[in-house]
Formats: sequence, C-alpha cells, structure tokens
Amino acid sequence: MGRRRRDRPAGVEPEEAARIERALLRVEERLMVTPPGLHHAGPPATATECADAGIPPAAAMVWTRFDGLEIGAEMAQLLPRAEISSATAEAQAEDLLRAGDLVVGEWGRDLLVLPVDPYEEGADVVRVEEGGERLPEASTVAHLVLGMLGEASVMFGDDGEFRDELFGDDGEPKPAVQRRILRRRLDLDPDAPGPRLRLAQHLLANGELRAAASEVGQVMRRAPELPWAYETLGRVRQAEGALESAHDAYVEAAQRMDAVDPSSAAYFRARAAGCVDGAERERLAQQVRDARPDFAREQVEAAQALIEREAWAQAHEVVTLGLVVSPGQVELLALRGALAARAEQGIG
Repeated sequence: MGRRRRDRPAGVEPEEAARIERALLRVEERLMVTPPGLHHAGPPATATECADAGIPPAAAMVWTRFDGLEIGAEMAQLLPRAEISSATAEAQAEDLLRAGDLVVGEWGRDLLVLPVDPYEEGADVVRVEEGGERLPEASTVAHLVLGMLGEASVMFGDDGEFRDELFGDDGEPKPAVQRRILRRRLDLDPDAPGPRLRLAQHLLANGELRAAASEVGQVMRRAPELPWAYETLGRVRQAEGALESAHDAYVEAAQRMDAVDPSSAAYFRARAAGCVDGAERERLAQQVRDARPDFAREQVEAAQALIEREAWAQAHEVVTLGLVVSPGQVELLALRGALAARAEQGIG
C-alpha cells in the first residue's frame, strides 16, 4: 500500500476527498501494524470496476485501495465488489432494504448499506439490523472501515486473541468495554450518528442524564429525522421528570416513524401516553390500540420473558406501559401485583 499522490475522483468535492484520503491513510497504518491473521484486505479494484458494481465515487475511494476487507477474524467485513450485487439481491428478497440500497458490508448479523439519499438518512452508511431497523452508522465508508479497525483494537490484543475480561455472564461486552468501544468509534468518526446514539443510550442506562442529553443533541444535529434519537430524548426527559418534554419527544419520534414502521410508531405513542393524563392519554392509547390491537398481549409476553430472566425493573416497565394502553387487562394487572409483592419483600 503506497503513499503516492492519488487523483481526486470525479464527483467528489475536494474537501470531502481530502477527508476520506486522510481516513484511508490511517486505515493503511493500522493494517500495517495489526497482528497477523486478524485482518485481511483484498487487492485494489479499478475505478471502472467500482463504477460497474454501482459503487458511488466517494465510496469507491475505499475499494480502489482494497477490494474487500475482513476485520477482527470475521467480526465485520467490507464486501468485495463482486459480491455486492448478490448480497443486495439477497437482502431485497428478505425485504430488508429500501429502493436503491446497496449492501456493501456486514457487521455481525447486521447489514451495512449505502442508501440512495445519505442526507435524509443522516449518514453515508446505514446499518440495517436483523429486524429491518435502520440507523445511520458512519459518515463515509472510509470512516466506517477506520471505526471497524478501532473497535477491533479494543477487542483484540497484540496476539490477535480476545482481550481478557471483555464479556459479562450474558456473553455481551461489559458496560465499561461498550463505552470504550463507542468512544473509540467516535474518536475516529465524530460525525457518526449511530455510535453516538448508542453512547447516549448507554449513558442513560447508567443514569448520566446530562451527558446522555448532550449526546442526543449532537445526533439530532447530524440526523434530524432519526426517530430513535427523539425516542431516546424522550427517555432522558422522562427520567429527569420533565414529562411534558418527554411526551413531545415521543410524539415527534412517532410522527417520523409513521411512514416507515407503524408498529414502532405505535410503541412511541404508548410511551407518550405514559407521560400525560386525561384526554390526551386516552387519545394516544386509542391510536396504539388501533395500530397494534395485540399490544397488551405483546406486553404480557414480553414481561413474562423478562421475569424468567429475573429482569425485574424491565418487566415492571413493560407491564406499566401495557396498562397505560389497556388499563383493565387482567394478566397485566396480575403481573403488576406479583411484581409489587416481590418489591415489598425486597426481592427484585
């Protein structure tokens, strides 16, 4: 991987091309010092080959460096250009994509996609989760790759093996590790809304409400139409006791989600209903019942699953939300009573 001067691709603004070039130089530096076998980069593709694969010019700057890249012993990968078409077709057949999406990578079980309108999505690269949820993941493909390598550096040691004491009993990275990963990602790509939103959610879960609100504000500036940013803001305001502001944020989240996922929009309205009383609560609850007639039953099943895992606080939250929408639901009332009894006994 040489350091020769590279011409700016047609259609890429000079400032953006320079930013991408700087990121790619950092990628090359990291690949040079990585433990053997941890990452694997394919040979460069030509600009013509990238264009034939449908890769936009700014993104093609990555493939003309390396045509495909495996990171962290298959933790994540950037697809070789020859696999992009088939991966996109497969995801389309599973109804995971929007028109014009191009699948260019995988991160665990999630897809990494180039959307038709990065401005609307809030980033050049979108992460599509197994259930179809979309989150703006990286400001450019080059910064996505740099972020992948940064995450791998937290997870793997100099011997190419997982570092000690990364994972908790649930098999997930420990909270301190999750925070370190997210901070590393944002050090390398400050404009990435997805990692910043996950950091905000992490801070919220740890009761760091002011810091969480600050991170959500930055997400909204970069991805102003992202429903999950408003939902997270609603949770922050609700935790602060600012219920009117929480209600407004949840309603904003629902309105932005209506066109793409009515089921999630109904969930946001249920949360909004929990922040108000009277006619507004009933109006929102009725909208939830209209959109998701089985909402109360879904909450019963979710609460039962959480109770089996002894996740008492989460189960209580799920039951409370179900009763906001269906106050007389017998099974939810029974579950609320059982959880209250445990709390009185100092259990859970």
